[in-house]
Amino acid sequence: MPGLQRAVLLRAAAAALTLCAAVGLEAAVGHALAARGAERAERDAVVCGEATRPATAVRAHRAQAHRRHAVGHAAAKGARSCTGGRRTR
Repeated sequence: MPGLQRAVLLRAAAAALTLCAAVGLEAAVGHALAARGAERAERDAVVCGEATRPATAVRAHRAQAHRRHAVGHAAAKGARSCTGGRRTR
């Protein structure tokens, strides 16, 4: 009987050690995966930012051209209004 109890206690101790090691390993792997995911998200953000930069430049150029057109149109409109509504040629 004492030999049987000793064998059971040794198996229980081995199982407890295995469980502790698995939990520790899981925490370490989880931390490593989280760090890798954060690095990948940062890289993806940089890539997306670089990909949208040309489109942003095109939109800014179009908006600037539109503002120039609108300002020029408003200036011409203002010139007509200074003459009392008469058009000058």
